[in-house]
Formats: sequence, structure tokens, C-alpha cells
Amino acid sequence: MGESVAMGSVAERLLDYIDTTMQHDTNYEIATTLVKNYNRLQGLSIAEIADMCYVSKASISRFCRFMGFADFKELRRQLDCDVPMSGVFPQTFRDTLASDTEKALSSYQEAIQLNISTTLSAGNIAKLPDIARALHGCERIAFFSYHFLWDVGRYFQSRLALMDRLVELHLDYTSQLSCAQALSEHDLAIVCSIGGTYPIRYPMIAQALSEAGCSLLAITQNTSSAYWNHASYVLSCGVTNNIDSGKFGALAAVDMMVMAYLKLYGEQTEDR
Repeated sequence: MGESVAMGSVAERLLDYIDTTMQHDTNYEIATTLVKNYNRLQGLSIAEIADMCYVSKASISRFCRFMGFADFKELRRQLDCDVPMSGVFPQTFRDTLASDTEKALSSYQEAIQLNISTTLSAGNIAKLPDIARALHGCERIAFFSYHFLWDVGRYFQSRLALMDRLVELHLDYTSQLSCAQALSEHDLAIVCSIGGTYPIRYPMIAQALSEAGCSLLAITQNTSSAYWNHASYVLSCGVTNNIDSGKFGALAAVDMMVMAYLKLYGEQTEDR
């Protein structure tokens, strides 16, 4: 598999396989069992996981390689990097949710509305025509992100496909790095990172994008980061990721891009 770098959770990788495989074989049964017992996995040995799945240790080793891990030890290392629910919803919010559900959901609503309203700013809207032209005029479009933002990328990919435009989206580190290294000055890379930490988490991919000379579009709340100094376009996707609300701003930003592309080029594809 090459260099192993955690990108997204093990659960996301398992679910992607479960959701897309057409073959419900031993690997499928192992994957579903692991998801059903996910919170227990970090403390289990390969023998204990094999017993839980009613298979041999060799079967678990083969499954790990099948899923793209070098071995069981790599699976364990990436489990250690998982973001727990406490990292998604802070304890203060969970306490409020338990004691005053209406108050908790009201604060959640406010954070979502704030992100969407600031994403739909005049400054962002003014950038959309140039972004749409860049999407249309480049040779390749590649979307770089991790965790939930993969789903934002998949949504963008599906909407552009309806207008005959392919967006490349890769769900693991090695594939994203290979994609970045293969881009050229004729291509457009989109980096979607709420806090702007993608270049810090994955410096080799950021370096590859810089060396490729491709155009760069950043979708982020951290618009002042020095990492975007060489970006062709920077779209703000809100101002807060409190209560995991930043993803709504990212989705709004992507939807704005889709609408801008539809406005300029939608009729061309529909008339074919």
C-alpha cells in the first residue's frame, strides 16, 4: 500500500466497503461484525477479534490486507487515530442535550444558520463566475478532503457528473497523494478543509499540489492561513465548527459552485 497515513476513520473505510460490495462473503461478515462491535476494537488482540468474527487469525490478517492495511498492526494504529464522539460533540453540549434538549438544539441551529449565512456572502458570490469558468476550462478536477468532507466531495462529484464534468475523488491517503503528483498546470485541485488543517495533516500531498503547478481552490473557514497564499480561489465556508456545524457551510459552498456552473454551462449539456 505504500506509506500508511490515517485519513478518515477505520469505520468509514469499513462502511464504504459494506455499502458498495456486491459479494456478501467472509470479508463482508467480518466487516459488519467489526462495525457492530466498533467501540470494543481498540482493546482487542487479533485472536480476540478472530473469535468474535468466528474466523481464524489468518482470515483476519487477510481481511486487513484486503481492506488496504499492511497488516493487523496497521489497523490497530489507525484505530488509535480515530476521532471519538467526544471529539465530534463536546461534553458541554452533550450535558446540555441531556438536561435541556431544546436549548442544545437551539444553539446547534444558530451555529448552522451562522455558517450558511456567512457562506452566502457577497464576497463569496462575487468569486463564483471565475470559479465556474475554472471548473469548465481545466483538464482535470480533483477534490481533496477527509472524514465527513468526503461526503461533501461525493455530492459535488455527483452534481457535476449530471453536467458531463468528472471530478476525481479518492478516499485514502496513497490514492490522494498519487493523484496530486499526477496533476499539472492545466488542472484544478479543490481542498476542502473546515479548519484549514489539511496541509498540516498531509504535508506531502500539499507539497505535491504546489509542485504540480495546478490551480488551487480552498474551501475553508481559516481563510487567512498562509497555506492559501498561492491559492487561485478561497471560498469561506462559515466562521464556526462548534457542535460539528462547519460541514453545513462546506456543503453550502459546494452547492454555490454547482449553481454557478449550472448558470454558465448547464444549458450546453442539457441541449446535447
